[in-house]
Amino acid sequence: MAQPAYMKRYVIRIATFMLLYIAILVGGLTIARTGLPQWAGLLLALATAAPICGVFWTIFKLIGECDDEYQRLLFTNQTLLATAATLVIATVWQFLTVYDVIEQGPQWIGVVWLAFFGVSGAIVRLRA
Repeated sequence: MAQPAYMKRYVIRIATFMLLYIAILVGGLTIARTGLPQWAGLLLALATAAPICGVFWTIFKLIGECDDEYQRLLFTNQTLLATAATLVIATVWQFLTVYDVIEQGPQWIGVVWLAFFGVSGAIVRLRA
């Protein structure tokens, strides 16, 4: 069966943003090892975050462009489940820092959300 046009666009967008992310991250970390002024670190951080923000935009676009209502429902449920799971982790993690159980709270929350997005896709489709 042929892949729908909205999925082809999704795959192209995801691949593009992830390749940009990898290139900027590797290049940025290589440059940062030499020591950077704070303004340069800020620019590298924003540049590295931009493709990940693009991934979130791509997922949003997928839901909007999906022409199959049932698939749109599944993608929406997947997004909501990933968001809820990530918020639960972030909330518990923050209270662990409040009560000095751990010293530092969540740092890679976007990566946590993306992992839950992948896992929630399987859960949503198994339950469908």
